[in-house]
Amino acid sequence: MITADKFLIPARELGFNFYTGTPCSYLKPFINYVIDADGFDFIDSVNEGDAVAIAAGATVAGKRAVVMFQNSGLGNAVNPLTSLTYTFNLPVMVITTLRGEPGGAADEPQHELMGQITTQMLETMKMKWAFFPQTEEEVMPALKAADDYMKATSQPFVFVMRKDDIAEYKLQKKTAPSQKAFNISHSDKFELDYSQREMRTPVLEKVQQHLGKDVAVIATTGKTGRELYEVGDRENQFYMVGSMGCALAFGLGIALCKPKLKVVVLDGDGALLMRTGSMATAGAYKPGNLVHILIDNEVHDSTGGQGTVTGGISFGAIAAGFGYPKIYSTDLINHFGEILDEVKSKNEGPVFVHLKTKKGSPEKLGRPKVTPAEVSVRFAKFVQSK
Repeated sequence: MITADKFLIPARELGFNFYTGTPCSYLKPFINYVIDADGFDFIDSVNEGDAVAIAAGATVAGKRAVVMFQNSGLGNAVNPLTSLTYTFNLPVMVITTLRGEPGGAADEPQHELMGQITTQMLETMKMKWAFFPQTEEEVMPALKAADDYMKATSQPFVFVMRKDDIAEYKLQKKTAPSQKAFNISHSDKFELDYSQREMRTPVLEKVQQHLGKDVAVIATTGKTGRELYEVGDRENQFYMVGSMGCALAFGLGIALCKPKLKVVVLDGDGALLMRTGSMATAGAYKPGNLVHILIDNEVHDSTGGQGTVTGGISFGAIAAGFGYPKIYSTDLINHFGEILDEVKSKNEGPVFVHLKTKKGSPEKLGRPKVTPAEVSVRFAKFVQSK
């Protein structure tokens, strides 16, 4: 057993000072120390997958990020670990606990199976892992091995933390950003019949025309990224593949680390439904430079046009409830252009824009000729230059 500082301070000396994740009783002293001590940033995430995406965004912004969660939530992190950090070569450090360890302390029944398969899952995902160091003498060799691996491969490294690896430490500070009482009402302003709305490509053309090349643009997975590439490939654009629903959390990680850079997330209705909780994190931490644009065509366009049940959902009202200070809703493309001009010139974020479109995309839609790894390198270079 070691105290939290015996690991965290040497890790900070290696640059690991951005932490995010979800609580676990095994992790309690670790998270508490990060929140209390100077020189660390801790972002409380609503789920494990979002935490991975936030850390990935922070990594793109030049931070060295650590994700912490209970192994019961490892399944929730599989998607971004296998299709975001792996695919785009984003080396985050992961610390997962080992609740239900075979032969270990008695635990709740829900941890029995996951305790048996945690390390097998990591190996199946081709993730390098090691048990968390249990003595002070083991800390630096363990950190060096993780650091060397991450630098050599640009891939994540996982520490598996067992019960009583870390000595007790009680929290002294508040655990989350305080929210002032608010009373925000929102009325949607959609004027057109479904058939009169624009499709997505003209919307993306507006994005490029009005926002230019000095903002970071993250396009959600599916046809949004592919169409944005076809409209015009730029180094300030990130075309997300896989990790569906993680675009906002990824953009949030960047926005928090680069407050002078305007960060624009182009989300989709199906994707946002999958991880709506990330809006709560954005609303709580309130990065003024974050613009969250939902392009809502009410279908899963890239998988055959199946409906997404968003026809009767007011995402603007949801954004208001999550504490977004500025909200727009429209289905008029010219009004959308005016909104883009306004949000580009102001820092009132997170801003939420709900744009209704109709389904459909170009008949012969191609795929980006730049690989995800190439996109990651040039996008990180752009972000870190700001």
